[in-house]
Amino acid sequence: MATTPVAKTPGIAIARALRRLGLTQGKGKDFKVEGEYNKAGERVCTYVLTLTRHADETVAARADDIERWASEDGGWSFTVNVRYSDKGRPHCTISNGAVEKVREEPPAPPATEAAPEPVEPAGETAVLEDPAQPEGDEQPPADEPPAEEPPASKGSLTITHTRADGTLLEGSRKGDGVFELVKPFGFWPFRSLGVLGIRHSRDREAQKWRIDGATAALREDGWEVTVEIDESQRRSFEEAEAERLERAENRAERFGDRAGRAASASEARHKAALGALDGIEPGQPILIGHHSERGHRRAIERSDNHMRKSIEEHGKAVHYSHRAEAAEKFEERRYNPNRTRRRLEKLRAELRQQERYREEEKAAGRDAGRYERRIEDLTEEITGWEKVVEKARQDGVKLWQADDFAPRDFAMYGGSWFQVLRVNPKTLSIAWNLRIMPKQVLTLEDSTDGGTTFTFGIDYTKIQARCPEAAMLAFLADGKVPGTKSARTASEAQPASEVRAAQAAAPKPKKKRSDPKVPKKIKVECGWDATEATLIWLDGKGEPHKLRQPVTIQAPEGTKFTESVWTRSLLAEVTRLLAAEGFQYRGSRWSGSPGRGIVHAIEPTEAAPVEAGPDQAPPVEPPAEESPAAEPEQPVDEPPAPEPAEEPEVVEPPVDEPAPPAEDPQDVRLQREQAAALGWSAGQAEFVIAAAAGRLYLHKLGSLYCRDIPGTVGRLVSNHRLSALQKAGFVTVGAADANRERLILVTVDGRRAVAVWKRWKPRPVEKNREEECERLRPLLHGVQARRLAEQAAEDEAKRKANSAAFREAHQRLMEWEDREDRLWAAWAKVQGIVYRLQRRPAGWVPTEEEIEAHCLDPEVVAELREDAVNPQPRPVLPDLKQKPMAELPPLEADDQTPEQLDLFAVA
Repeated sequence: MATTPVAKTPGIAIARALRRLGLTQGKGKDFKVEGEYNKAGERVCTYVLTLTRHADETVAARADDIERWASEDGGWSFTVNVRYSDKGRPHCTISNGAVEKVREEPPAPPATEAAPEPVEPAGETAVLEDPAQPEGDEQPPADEPPAEEPPASKGSLTITHTRADGTLLEGSRKGDGVFELVKPFGFWPFRSLGVLGIRHSRDREAQKWRIDGATAALREDGWEVTVEIDESQRRSFEEAEAERLERAENRAERFGDRAGRAASASEARHKAALGALDGIEPGQPILIGHHSERGHRRAIERSDNHMRKSIEEHGKAVHYSHRAEAAEKFEERRYNPNRTRRRLEKLRAELRQQERYREEEKAAGRDAGRYERRIEDLTEEITGWEKVVEKARQDGVKLWQADDFAPRDFAMYGGSWFQVLRVNPKTLSIAWNLRIMPKQVLTLEDSTDGGTTFTFGIDYTKIQARCPEAAMLAFLADGKVPGTKSARTASEAQPASEVRAAQAAAPKPKKKRSDPKVPKKIKVECGWDATEATLIWLDGKGEPHKLRQPVTIQAPEGTKFTESVWTRSLLAEVTRLLAAEGFQYRGSRWSGSPGRGIVHAIEPTEAAPVEAGPDQAPPVEPPAEESPAAEPEQPVDEPPAPEPAEEPEVVEPPVDEPAPPAEDPQDVRLQREQAAALGWSAGQAEFVIAAAAGRLYLHKLGSLYCRDIPGTVGRLVSNHRLSALQKAGFVTVGAADANRERLILVTVDGRRAVAVWKRWKPRPVEKNREEECERLRPLLHGVQARRLAEQAAEDEAKRKANSAAFREAHQRLMEWEDREDRLWAAWAKVQGIVYRLQRRPAGWVPTEEEIEAHCLDPEVVAELREDAVNPQPRPVLPDLKQKPMAELPPLEADDQTPEQLDLFAVA
């Protein structure tokens, strides 16, 4: 049976107690838990704000239970105070601070009928007696205390609240103690109005918990308080905005004057600081004992005081100038159309929230007036801000929205261009790759990794410009990055509507329907140190495939799968089973965990036939000796077709000729991965293909030529791609011939790269001239990649060896320094030296008298004698500066000739 843990904080304990009574917690609900904090940010008091009348009535009825439940739940002590207004409504406060408990009784209901008058005896006159006044010398009983007289009133105060003026307290004067009483409830002096009030209370509902708390505190202190709340008196949105702008102008003027006065004072103080030293030569020292010493010191002191005041006034001038500048830009920032659009989104969300609260209150049968008033304010404010946005649109301000963009466009955000993947109603999904940021132009290809395109949602209000894809590619081809003006021209020439229409008219590739009979994934399950594993075929939904049974994989005799599903022998057996069934891996990653099994996507190989299910019979091939199918009969009304004179014989391959070997699925998968990882541009691919065809050579003067026609000089080409391709191991420069010309040859990696490039045709990467000179990635799992990995491993081994040698030398140095400290301490003790300002003389050994007089440690004396005979030099730390890896020698050229490589023939 589950048990509720004890409350660790007082807020949790009191919230549980109130929810136990059916009250709801949160904004717009029944109650909210708040706290008071000290300067260190620690909570020193926890209190509860009751937000509804229902909550006050419930707390007043169960005050003792609330205190008891909070005490039982973690030992937290709370005090529930209950007070009643003149109309009989309870007002409750809950706090765990040191407060006095107040429990008022509810007022008695008014009598509906007058009490019957007592019947007086006939002939006698009724005498009304005051029971509080004893007759004659009669004294009140000793056991009854005398009645307390009510304290004299200190004065009358009025707390008023209207949504137009806010919450104000009138009738108080400075020094009467009222401010100290109401300050904890948020009241603050308004000097311009000459009254106290709650800040930020205009255009809002009355915060009754603050008003009630201040009223109770004032009445307890002897003040007569009148509370007047009128929620119907309000000001319009236009009036409030006009007053804000007027106050901003006043602030700008006021802070501007203050900044000017502070700047003038700073300049005057600076001149006074310089004038205080008139008559004293710069750099003149104080003449101690001279008659000018006192005057010189006073002049320096005056100059220092003036300079400090000058710096202080300069700081004030800077501060007030910044505030004046902010006030001057208030209207510009507040009425910025894009900022206003974001403000409208928040206001509309709040409007929907208030409408939900109103419906909840009405459904519960409670008064929803506060929500009605807030809805009215929000509706008016939204209408006002919508007018601001519409005016900006009419003035020609471009306000970007979803209709202005099409997929694959470029959007400027933060000064950079990002390609658009999706156009959403409120945001744009743009390409995003933090590893290569910042970059002037970021394409979708730059943000694609492992087949996944990473994006980031950006609001339309933060977009600066738009550029169509075709225009951006034209700019990049010229080596330029467009600005906002050129992008605006390109966007007007090719609007988003035309781009979307062209994209819609373009033929869409037909989606290949997935065959439900073909499994889409495999799942491998295996325990730790198990002797068998299970391979489960999965469908597109991740469920076991209905047409294929799980396969049990046995470990070799005498061995176990010691690494669970990650055992190499197990994964090798899984790969073999897939190849035997005609499948290959799709993608490059396993997912899952050893405890739940690992999953990998698969797909049929291109040459593999479609496997038939268990309920389908395999196709039966016709025997070889059967004749071909009969020819169709000719129509009656047409003459028969002439028979051929001689039927061509079907040449069958000889029986002893071996069939071509089947392509290895592992090699096919490797080719795809290599093609996707090349990262070549179209120019780099043409360069390697031309080198493979034997058409590129370096002239004796260093120029690069492409000989399209044998026997000619050829055309001059740029050699900026040669260095990057050579360092990546795709091409190499051959030896000079008789004409001192050197042929550009391909390496083994280059031959393999061209083969996968021509077969799988990956999309070339858009690069400019500078990007084509950058370092290229070697061929995946190629010779150059292996050489670089071996070089990196050797460099890592050297680095580790150097680090080990450094640590060993550092340890020897620390031991040497510790030994030197001991020897110096012994020498200093004998010589009476306290501060280590002198070095111990080499070869010093204490005498027997010194050893006995200073009680030197025998081990230290032995070390001193040994050091005198065989001094140890200070160990030297080796240099740990990391040196860059040396460039590998270029790869050797491939031994195959262009004639043998029919794959390299250029169409």
